[in-house]
Amino acid sequence: MKERGFQSGKRYIASFLIGAVVFILVFALTYSISYLEFGRVSNLQADVGYAIFEDKLDYTLFDEPICTNESLGEVSRNLGFQGRIIDDLEKKLGKQNKEVLSRKKFYTLIELEHFEFVNLLNEKCDRNVQTILFFYSNEESNIKDSGDAGKLLSVVHSKTENLMIYSFDINLDSDLIEKLKEKYDVERSPTMIINGEFKVENPQNLLDVEVYLS
Repeated sequence: MKERGFQSGKRYIASFLIGAVVFILVFALTYSISYLEFGRVSNLQADVGYAIFEDKLDYTLFDEPICTNESLGEVSRNLGFQGRIIDDLEKKLGKQNKEVLSRKKFYTLIELEHFEFVNLLNEKCDRNVQTILFFYSNEESNIKDSGDAGKLLSVVHSKTENLMIYSFDINLDSDLIEKLKEKYDVERSPTMIINGEFKVENPQNLLDVEVYLS
């Protein structure tokens, strides 16, 4: 009986060690994949940011015709793609991870540059690209309402042509966010600014948003 108990104890310890090693390996693999995605979004942000800045400078500094620009569609798709990657990194690395927050700040800058360029195209080229600035929160008290509003916006986007949606974390420690909140009088989340003019707080259905879209 003593020998059998000793063998059982050894098997228990061995199983525990194997389980611990497997857990560590899976955790390390998941973390490594997350940082590969982090590197990917960093490179993509650089490419998208450069493309937007270059297009704007072509027009504002070098007097090239803005209405012949053909890269807006690709840049817009890449902008949306990197936003989804950042959302995924928040889930994997944590919403308060310093590197993720740093990428979010740069993403905010690129979004605003894109937003400004779209407004320029609308003004100079009669493009009629509609825009929504979406202020959301990751705070526990607001995260459900923000998530519901985000799902609603996904439906609106799928039904509306020529619509750009820019998402901003209302709690991000960023001067740009504070200036945006002041400019559009945003005090709570979720809040949407539609076509730079109409403010909708905590929308409950599609009509709350679509009534301001053409």
